[in-house]
Formats: sequence, C-alpha cells, structure tokens
Amino acid sequence: MVIRIKKDAPASAIDEALKTIANQPRPTGKGFDPKKYAGKIKFPVDGLTFQKRVRDEWD
Repeated sequence: MVIRIKKDAPASAIDEALKTIANQPRPTGKGFDPKKYAGKIKFPVDGLTFQKRVRDEWD
C-alpha cells in the first residue's frame, strides 16, 4: 500500500494517513516482530572504541 502526502498537506491530512495505516489488517500467520529485539543486541566492545579502531585502520 502506498500513501502519498504532499509537501503542503495540513496536519489533519497527515493524521488521517497515519490512522489509515494503523487500521490496516495485519497479515496472519508467522511474522517477525522487530520491536521484540530493539536495543537487545549485546555488542562485546564499546561502540566508540570500535569506531576508533576501525577508522585507525584506514590511515
């Protein structure tokens, strides 16, 4: 489904589009819920330390 919102659309049109999306029937059967894993990945190294190490390899 594609919903187009024009640049100059009023806030009410955007709210209506969001309601339309929210009211769409969900597919039945097995699905993947990405919210279940949000923020749950454990990374063994601090992100900033990893970035510095990787960027140091470029020089």
